[in-house]
Amino acid sequence: MNYKRKAAVAVCAAAVGYAAADIYKNISIKSKPEHVPKGMKEGDINELLLCLERPGYAEQNGIVVDESYVEDALISLKSIIDGRYDCVDFRMQTLIRLAYSHGAKIKSVSPKGWDALEKAFLGAKFWMTEPGEDSACYWSENHQLLYASAEYLAGQMWRRKVFYNDGATGEEHMRRAAERLEAWARQRFYYGYSEFNSANYYLFNVAPALNFIQFAEGRDALKERLRMCLDLLFYDIASGVYDNVFTVPTGRAYSNNLAGRDCDRVRKLTDFIWGLNDNHLSSTHHMLINIVSALEARDKDGKPFYEVPPALIEIGKDKSERVIKSSTGLDVSELKSKGLVGHDDNRIMLQLGMEAFTNKEVIYNTYTYIKKNDMFSNSMLNFFKTLNVRALRGKKLMTFISSALNPMPNGIAIQRANLYKYRTKHYLLASLQKYHPGGYGAQQLLSCANFGGNSVVFTNHPANDGDKKSTTKLPGYWAGFGRAPHIAQHKNVQMMIFNIPRTRGFLELYKVPQYTHTFLPEAFFDEVYVEGRRAFARKGGAFLALTGSAELSYLDFDEDSASALQCGLKEVGGKRFDLVQRGGRQSWIYELSDESRECFRDFMARIKRNPADFDGKNRLSYKSGGLTYELIYGGDFTLGGSIVTPQFKRFESDYITSEREADSMKFCFAGHSVTLDYKKALRKYD
Repeated sequence: MNYKRKAAVAVCAAAVGYAAADIYKNISIKSKPEHVPKGMKEGDINELLLCLERPGYAEQNGIVVDESYVEDALISLKSIIDGRYDCVDFRMQTLIRLAYSHGAKIKSVSPKGWDALEKAFLGAKFWMTEPGEDSACYWSENHQLLYASAEYLAGQMWRRKVFYNDGATGEEHMRRAAERLEAWARQRFYYGYSEFNSANYYLFNVAPALNFIQFAEGRDALKERLRMCLDLLFYDIASGVYDNVFTVPTGRAYSNNLAGRDCDRVRKLTDFIWGLNDNHLSSTHHMLINIVSALEARDKDGKPFYEVPPALIEIGKDKSERVIKSSTGLDVSELKSKGLVGHDDNRIMLQLGMEAFTNKEVIYNTYTYIKKNDMFSNSMLNFFKTLNVRALRGKKLMTFISSALNPMPNGIAIQRANLYKYRTKHYLLASLQKYHPGGYGAQQLLSCANFGGNSVVFTNHPANDGDKKSTTKLPGYWAGFGRAPHIAQHKNVQMMIFNIPRTRGFLELYKVPQYTHTFLPEAFFDEVYVEGRRAFARKGGAFLALTGSAELSYLDFDEDSASALQCGLKEVGGKRFDLVQRGGRQSWIYELSDESRECFRDFMARIKRNPADFDGKNRLSYKSGGLTYELIYGGDFTLGGSIVTPQFKRFESDYITSEREADSMKFCFAGHSVTLDYKKALRKYD
């Protein structure tokens, strides 16, 4: 008996020791550096490109593109790419254009500089399946295209050379990259952009697509399909701008992308496309230089490699009253039924492109892909090392944890967006309909009212209000959200209900703020009044009313938030902008109007008479203009007693009607049309 006990103890001790060693081994995995170290020199390849593209810029700024200038730009940049830091693919686009458009000049001025450029590509890592650890992001929608375009064009330029990282020839890199480019284009056409309406990231799709279209040899069908993807992107912009400002609900926004004109990162591009000014001429923004150069370039027959179709140009100019609906992306729950959960590039690109990592449908697929490709040391994925402990590796257990505990990272996933936009000559009001009420959100902006300039209004539940850093965190005080409201909209009326818990969710790092807030900047409106549970604002001839279920009040001017939002608040004398409503269960109602319907005083008086009732739980009703609106949290939105669907077709507007996942579509406006047929790789416009 004593022997058996000793044996049992020994077995238990061994098991505990093995488990402890397993845990220690995984927890000890350190992250590789993500960012370029401070003090590490990085040459200004963007200024070099601008000088070569526009010699007048160099002359005006006293820049001499000589041997030392070229070497300062390129040799130090090689060390950045060799370090495999995040966002080296941004730099690759400029290097590709330097190589293809100005290679002869660089070689003649500095053979040493050219050698650095060539070796930077020959030693680069272009995809997650290649050897080597790093903390670069390869998987998000824009990075997928940036890396694939750069890899293909580098492979084409050095097609017979062996690339150091994986021993593959340039031709092999071309083949791999082409497959990913095809997958990327197919997914954008059939499902739309996962980083939909991103003023920050749309530029990072346009540049690599145009570089491929201009410099790739052959591949005509793929080029045509990428042109179609660009058409869809520019339709998003054209149908989402107001007063040439692209601030609209989006899948990915930072705090400095939220508040109107000064935060509109595509503004210089849209100014160029719509011919508003020539401020692109002096911009050294890496994507913009590549884009403008490609749009101005002509092929051997004198034709542009890509131009925005006239129909889309006219849609962007349209000031008529329009209801514009669209459905973009997929819900995570749809992936399995569509055969999109797996490790091959096509599947993993769709899943990770929508930033879906921990959701129950994909968590095991994410873990096994990371393990297979040795990515636990990637700083953005390092937390997955905790799932590599033997006791947690099972698929059923991982799925159960995600389903039962609903960890906060589930909200990172950018899911299907049913976007409702109401645009008039006075304003744009837009929102995502019933976007996972109560769910977490990392970078999504769910609704906004755009009156032009920096006169933008939006409401969210802050994910974190603990300190100065929360103003820029993701999710934080401004960007993303703690909990999603249930939103519904019909034309100029938008309703939202919040149901905010008191306790933190699993892996939620901060206390849950018991209030919501609205960005309503006094400085950027002509008049603003706050009266009890209502607030009113006027910008020119456009009017806004906000009705809460509790009293509304402004917070004092906050310099940290003003700095984070980067929309000029610090320069306007400390005026308030942060309007708060306290309480966990609450509602907001937006109603907009304009001077063609009533004067501002009459508008305010009418809104005060409108019945607005919230039961304190889940029912919100509102009467205005002879219509009765009712919203049930997690349930239906009704208008005059009739249910209004929150699910839309791919496109529904006066410009186009198209089903989800259609093979072809046609946009028509102002006597122009553009027809896209993906299967036939046929694109026609007039």
